[in-house]
Amino acid sequence: MTQDNGFAIAQERGITLGEIGHRIVEENDLTRVWEVRLEPGEELGFHIHYHPYYVVSLGGGANEIETIFGEKIATEEPLGHTTFINDPRAIHKLTNRSDQTYLSRLIEFKSVRWVYEDDPSNPVPEQPEGGGAPEGYEAAFKEILIHAATLPWSPKSLPGLSQKMLWRNEETGASIALIRFEKGVGIPNAHSHASNQFMFCLSGQYRYIPTGTTLVAGSFYCNPIGSVHGPTVADETTVFLEIYDGPHYPVQPPWYTNEEDAH
Repeated sequence: MTQDNGFAIAQERGITLGEIGHRIVEENDLTRVWEVRLEPGEELGFHIHYHPYYVVSLGGGANEIETIFGEKIATEEPLGHTTFINDPRAIHKLTNRSDQTYLSRLIEFKSVRWVYEDDPSNPVPEQPEGGGAPEGYEAAFKEILIHAATLPWSPKSLPGLSQKMLWRNEETGASIALIRFEKGVGIPNAHSHASNQFMFCLSGQYRYIPTGTTLVAGSFYCNPIGSVHGPTVADETTVFLEIYDGPHYPVQPPWYTNEEDAH
């Protein structure tokens, strides 16, 4: 039996599905980053997602998700709230039910594409180089909801650096975490990573000393695997959402005395 995700209802009502955000902030082969901005009472019309995605709230409060079947789901998405969605969902729309502007970044992971049996356009799945998704990939993930504000900051062995680990795959080394650098703290040496690194700056100011590249609130930064960058310094206390799609470092860097901090 074909799963009903609401495409037939949309067609009957003459509903044309819209984009999942208001504008694309950044895009590369692995990810697409959208901005979602809703004024009080404003809605993002009916749409559907084709990729797993991660949402980071940059401000707002009470929102409402309404599926095309009429089901209404109240959500709270204050500043810093994060949500990872790894399950296909029915067509839905989003409405800002608070008295303040809702702003977020929605990060799509393009290496996996969902196909809906009832989708009349029958989109062709996007496949990563070499074929389908890695064996066991979809089984390894389940929906995750974490209220980051309730998690304590865990100090790392580099003084002035702490983290809130949101998700980690112990088999691949991939991870998603909130990272905080106190003012004046940074990575002291030039270095490279063993996987692709993605950083979204939530607050503060963080600078790559040799190039002058500076991240401020709203900046998205990608450093590809093997690319050398740093040293760095936080000109202000800075908080990032940091994502690695594999292990962090090829070997334990000298600024960490605890091997676990390099993972």
